[in-house]
Amino acid sequence: MGINSTTRGQSLKLIRLIATILVISLIAPLSLMGCSSKDIPQFSDETMFTLKTREPWIYESLEFTLMCDGTLLVQYRGRELGREQLSEERMAEINKVFNPKKVYTMNVGKENENMTDGTARYIYLYDAEGNQIEIGGYELKGGDNFNRYFDKLYALCEDDYTKQFSDLLLECMSEGVTYQDKYLT
Repeated sequence: MGINSTTRGQSLKLIRLIATILVISLIAPLSLMGCSSKDIPQFSDETMFTLKTREPWIYESLEFTLMCDGTLLVQYRGRELGREQLSEERMAEINKVFNPKKVYTMNVGKENENMTDGTARYIYLYDAEGNQIEIGGYELKGGDNFNRYFDKLYALCEDDYTKQFSDLLLECMSEGVTYQDKYLT
């Protein structure tokens, strides 16, 4: 009888051990899937990023698209207004700040749905197939790091060349007309 109860106890321990191993082997991969970060795509070799900002009181804004070869496109509502070739020194400054993987995995915060007159900031990345990847949002809660990062990139793209377009936008706003109506029609 003593041998039977000992064997039975060992058998129960072995069954519990096997059950525990099975449960862990099933649950562990599932929990890792839920916690894994998003897969980082292969980024474009042609386009680094596009910066877009939208402000309701300044319903007109410029967009900057920086190509990997240093060409900066100045756009208004997706329409190209002009382009310039950035110097190697300026590209080096931008490359010190810009990292597509950092932007892609950045915690940008949550859009503030209660705001009606705020700023939306977006950094568009591009994958190897040329698809846009939108990072950012409208009046981000907890998005201070993203906003500072965006502002730093935007400031690196601004210069005397881009300022001429910004000045025209401000002129149009003061006159109560859109840039589209005054200069593009």
